[in-house]
Amino acid sequence: MSKKLPVRVFQPVFGLFMATFMSFLMSGAITALNIGFPADFVGRWMHSWGLAFVLAYPAILIVGPIARRLALQFVESPFAAPAPQASRPV
Repeated sequence: MSKKLPVRVFQPVFGLFMATFMSFLMSGAITALNIGFPADFVGRWMHSWGLAFVLAYPAILIVGPIARRLALQFVESPFAAPAPQASRPV
């Protein structure tokens, strides 16, 4: 028996990881750009990260499907069946 979650929860779980990593990195970079690296940098960063994550997770869940549909306007779907190849005489 698999210990993995069912595929129906893929999008929210993917969004959770994406929001965590992106909000962590972006809040750290923006905090450093705005205030440099004072003694209380980590505390300020964690405060910013908390706020950024609360905003990022719902945004990813809402904007993710829109971004996916837009991307599919320009790129072949990775889920499409491969095109049949013409048979060649042997």
